[in-house]
Amino acid sequence: MSDKALSETVDGPWSPLRIAIYRSIWIAALVSNVGTFMHIVAAGWAMTSLTDSPTLVGLVQTSWAVPGFVLALHAGAFADMVERRRLIAITQIAALVIAVVLGVLELTGNLSVFALLMGTFLESVALTIAAPAFMALTPQLVGQRQLPQALGLDSASRNIAQSVGPALAGLIIAFASAGAVFILNAITFVGILIAVRKLPLVTSYVDNNAKINQVIKDGILFVVRRPQLRNIAMRMALVLGATASLMSVLPIVAKESLGVDASGFGVLAGAVGVGSVVAVWLLPVLRKMLDAEWLAVLACLVWAAATVGLAQSSTLFTALPALLICGAMLMVLMNVLFATFIAQLPDHLRGRGSSIGMLMVWLGTSVGAFAWGLTASSTSVRVALIISAVVTAGIGVLNRVALPMSAETN
Repeated sequence: MSDKALSETVDGPWSPLRIAIYRSIWIAALVSNVGTFMHIVAAGWAMTSLTDSPTLVGLVQTSWAVPGFVLALHAGAFADMVERRRLIAITQIAALVIAVVLGVLELTGNLSVFALLMGTFLESVALTIAAPAFMALTPQLVGQRQLPQALGLDSASRNIAQSVGPALAGLIIAFASAGAVFILNAITFVGILIAVRKLPLVTSYVDNNAKINQVIKDGILFVVRRPQLRNIAMRMALVLGATASLMSVLPIVAKESLGVDASGFGVLAGAVGVGSVVAVWLLPVLRKMLDAEWLAVLACLVWAAATVGLAQSSTLFTALPALLICGAMLMVLMNVLFATFIAQLPDHLRGRGSSIGMLMVWLGTSVGAFAWGLTASSTSVRVALIISAVVTAGIGVLNRVALPMSAETN
């Protein structure tokens, strides 16, 4: 019996890992995701060593988020038009080289604000282009029956990486430097390059002669013409914009409000990831108690309350519970929104549809991170967090009425 046939006899949450090729890709992606979250934390901390400006620190998050906004639609189209093994391999090699350059610059004392922002931006460009290709491959690797489990495993991989990566980065920075983190991130791409060689040839959903602008247009029109998909996409952007304050100013919170070093900052950032993992276990219980609409409202309100608690924290021990709750509630919120969104997309538009969802996420994150950085610069980090909490709570309540996710709510 083949690996794929064997997996389809079991419906457990881990069953897709019985497929050898999916298992190889999943493990390689987990390691690479850890490296990615290490990079994000190291870049933010490195910027605090180059400048005291909250705006520039916030720009690290913006430089990471902007490529997703600018390139998401093209990346989704590429995933349906280009041979995916080649697309993934090229982007991983590019990300590896960029990470090495940043590492060498930091280790030799030649890293500048411009180089850090540009390197982070280009790293994000490479990974943004690869993301829809990975998402589009999953159904073909595991089959339709195992797709829900595989999507859950993909989410678990990212959540585990979000928990481990920041904490690991903090420890490495404390004992070595941010440059060492960048070098280790480069090494994590090697596993993807090895695993991708085993991928089967993937036929395109799109005619090779089709123009990319038309391919993109078809995907956009599909979402725009369906009110529920359109509403969910808008909610993603609004929610991520409102909650982007957390990670964009967290390095400043760590240094100024809590007085912790790099390892303490890593623990703080890792707490958000731990909260996300906890949310995976909470979601089945919460879904039995509340429908998607009310669950989204609850997540916004609880996130807002926890953020106010973080703003008032003066020690690591009081900040950690708030960050755990923030991470859990953001995971609950995005799981509800994205799962509802993906469930309404047909297979032949999943790559492009998913890229539209990515676009909304990155749009909200990039604009929000920059806006909250400016707010913190003109007021204070504490005030910025409290304002973002109020905005998030308001969005959570108003979205249920103004932007319903289902026809029944209209």
